[in-house]
Amino acid sequence: FEQFFGGASPFGSARARRATYSITIDFLEAVKGVMKRVDIGGKTQTIKIPAGVDDDSRIRFDEYDVVVDIRPDPRFRREGYDIISEQEASFVQAALGTVVNVETIDGEVKLRVPAGTQPDTVIRLQGKGVPHVRGGGSGNHYVRIKVIVPKHLSKKQKELLEEFEQEGKRKRDWF
Repeated sequence: FEQFFGGASPFGSARARRATYSITIDFLEAVKGVMKRVDIGGKTQTIKIPAGVDDDSRIRFDEYDVVVDIRPDPRFRREGYDIISEQEASFVQAALGTVVNVETIDGEVKLRVPAGTQPDTVIRLQGKGVPHVRGGGSGNHYVRIKVIVPKHLSKKQKELLEEFEQEGKRKRDWF
């Protein structure tokens, strides 16, 4: 085939496959990017993992590829470039509103939980998610509010809640 067409057969020959290695990194290392020292082919080298890589991302280097495996973080879940986390709020905090400290990938921020927040309400922190691998912004961070209802109440707390319920019924009766 080479004699007639000047090259190898396009049908049967396998191209030289690139060597592929895998590396496991932490969730925040994947989000922020990291330099890692690795031993590849008997040589120790430093490779740069760019910010925003996702699980099973393939990064191409000169003679080889590296596939990234990411250890999960108990505080955060990733969906594309967005981050999801949960924040607990007491029944009273959800009813009256409050300001809570929320952990993000960039550290703690203050989040206003509005009065009347219902269980599983999701509040968006714009631009606080994963940076795009090729630049050009970041995803969002979504905080799901988990309203904690007390399991054990004192006698006084029960009386106050019953009074609260009765007050609510009186107001409804007027309309």
